[in-house]
Amino acid sequence: MENLSWENADLGISFSVAYGRITVFKTTLKAIGLPQYFRFLLDPENGKLAVEKCSYKSSGAHQLSEDTSHDSYELKSMDMVRFIYQTCGWDMKSTYRIRGIAVPDRDLVVFDLTTAYRVQEGHLVG
Repeated sequence: MENLSWENADLGISFSVAYGRITVFKTTLKAIGLPQYFRFLLDPENGKLAVEKCSYKSSGAHQLSEDTSHDSYELKSMDMVRFIYQTCGWDMKSTYRIRGIAVPDRDLVVFDLTTAYRVQEGHLVG
């Protein structure tokens, strides 16, 4: 059985459709060098999402706050979150968390959406 614990060093991202919220963990942002700008790359056909370092000119760029003291960066995009939930067939009443894999030579972290953990009362339930 897979370990359903979360380590502080894990690269991660989470989604909450109730709030249209995407939470990018600081570990994920550190893996791409705490960039000033980053963007999401979504491959819905293969169930993959990436967080990529980019420039301010890049399509879909999000500016990272200068205050990097928080453990995560949150942004709201109800349309994107709903699309991901519908594509993945996730329960609309649940929050989901996914571990990422760093690709250092590309300045990105890849997430396999098919391996998402449902979060219930602060615990991973698979």
